[in-house]
Amino acid sequence: CALPISAGCPVVVKAHPGHMATAELTAQAIVRAVAASGLPAGVFNMIFGTDIGADLVRHPAIQAVGFTGSRAGGLALLRIAQARPQPIPVYGELSAVNPVFLLPDALAKRAAALGQQYVASLTLGAGQFCTNPGLLLAIDGPDLDAFEAAAAAAMGSVAAQPMLTAGIHAAYARGVDKLAGEANVRCVARGQGSDAPNRGQAGFYTTDAKSFQAQPTLHDEIFGATGLVVRCRDAGELR
Repeated sequence: CALPISAGCPVVVKAHPGHMATAELTAQAIVRAVAASGLPAGVFNMIFGTDIGADLVRHPAIQAVGFTGSRAGGLALLRIAQARPQPIPVYGELSAVNPVFLLPDALAKRAAALGQQYVASLTLGAGQFCTNPGLLLAIDGPDLDAFEAAAAAAMGSVAAQPMLTAGIHAAYARGVDKLAGEANVRCVARGQGSDAPNRGQAGFYTTDAKSFQAQPTLHDEIFGATGLVVRCRDAGELR
C-alpha cells in the first residue's frame, strides 16, 4: 500500500477470505496511521467478499491492480483489465517454481549436507514461502544419488504441517496427485501423513531431463512442500 499512497493514489484492498479477522485488524491499524499522518480519510480502503475481485478490476475508478497469488488467478485478472474500455496495468506476483541448480563440484563436496538443507528449505512453512525450491536440476550420477539418499532420510521425519486455508490444501493435494501420476516420474520420499484437517504431507519426486522437456505439465508450480528433482545426463543437458 505504501507506494501508491506515496504517489498520491488511494488504495482499495480486497481482504483474503482465509483470514478476514486478521485483515480487519490490519486495516484498522492502517486507518489509524492514515489519520495520525494527516492524510485524507478514504486514502486506504478494504473490502470483503469471496467473488468481488473481478468486479473490482472492472470498476472504472480502479487504475491499476496488484495481485499476489496463483498464475491462473492473476492471468484471469489480467484478461479482465485488458478487456476494459480503458485497459489498466496488472502488477502480478504469479507463483514460481524457483529452479535451483546443483552443480557437480558442490555435489561432490557436500551432497549429504545439501540433501538435508534442501528438505529444510522445501518444507519451511509447509512449503508456502515464495522462495520454495519447487524445481531442482542436477547431473545424474553417484553424487546425486547420495544427495537424494540424504534428502529422503531427512524427509521421513518431516511432520505434516497445517496449510493456510482449506482451499490451498485441496489445491496442493490435487497438484501432488497429478505429479505422482505423470509418466516417468518417481516418488523418492514423502514425509509423515496426518488425519488432521488441512495438513500438507511433504515429499519430493524425480524425473529425467528428456521427460521434463517433453511434458509441459511438469513445469507447473505445486504450492506447498513438494518438489521435483530433474536428472540431467551432462552439463549440456543441464543448460
